[in-house]
Amino acid sequence: MKNKIISLFTVLFVCSNTYALDYSAGNWKFDLDADGMIGFLEPKDDKIIVIDDWDVKARAFYKFNDTQRFGAVYSLDADCVEDDEYIHDAFILFEDKNIGRSEFGLTHSIARKMGLGLPDVGYLRINDKSILHKELKLKKVLISDTAATTGHEALRLNLATKQTEYGQYGFSVSGLNDDYNYAIDFAFKFKQPAGKLKAAYSLALSYMNKPEDYVENSYSPKVTADWRTQVALGINLQYNSFVFGTSARMIYDRNPINKTADGIVAGSGVSYDLLQSSVSLTYLYSNTNIWTHRDEFGNKLKHGDNIHTVLGSFRYKYTEETSLFMSAGLADTTPFFAVGLRSGF
Repeated sequence: MKNKIISLFTVLFVCSNTYALDYSAGNWKFDLDADGMIGFLEPKDDKIIVIDDWDVKARAFYKFNDTQRFGAVYSLDADCVEDDEYIHDAFILFEDKNIGRSEFGLTHSIARKMGLGLPDVGYLRINDKSILHKELKLKKVLISDTAATTGHEALRLNLATKQTEYGQYGFSVSGLNDDYNYAIDFAFKFKQPAGKLKAAYSLALSYMNKPEDYVENSYSPKVTADWRTQVALGINLQYNSFVFGTSARMIYDRNPINKTADGIVAGSGVSYDLLQSSVSLTYLYSNTNIWTHRDEFGNKLKHGDNIHTVLGSFRYKYTEETSLFMSAGLADTTPFFAVGLRSGF
């Protein structure tokens, strides 16, 4: 791919620890928060591209007593609207502090929600639907993050135990959608919050039956196969102001049609906080079609794509609600630079 020099300026407006709208009446509580970003992308020898990103989330809760509550959540973001969808999350939930939490509706699986990402103090979403990879439009197949996913558009039941000294467990089952017959997910997370060295570990297993034209991200190829299975692992260690994280995901598609999107993705990162400043260095490696696959005519598909992403970020916390940041690095053969502002309201 032809090298490009990317300059990106972003201004983000996000909610602080208090909600943009917070209202209580008796046992009822309602809140609304939102965040948004506008930026400019300047590829070399090309016109400036204006980009934007935003998210809105509304929640309502009814408190039965000190340990139990019922709630509903609705959220919408820019990616959904671009794909002509108007729901990111729409589910009801029940929480019991002594037992755990259940969710029913349209939302991500427990495997994704309990996964551990990589340290990064920038705001290009390296642990989610990456703004970086989306805007660079790499001409290769990419697995952009290390958390297992089966999308958020299927009707799903999530169950998760409370966090105990033995860890936290979760289970998901989903179906009734156009992307696959059904999916089953299992997740485990263990935390060691005491002592100088704090640690967290996660494991996720996922099975999807008969994916048909399933798309993980807007820049990912469609997947049609007999079934898809995923395994995701994550480790997060904190010592004083240092945070180290490493995580990986393996995807296997059984009898996929045409170009495949399975393979492995793995990464590591480290961040450090000093007073009001934070720095991080993150590395991500994606390798697709590493398994032996054949197309519908029995021809062996060639080996997939290797993509290396290196991202360095700096953040300065100007106030409690406002941060300045810079990010720079290399995605495949494309160098990039980003600078921006994140502010709460």
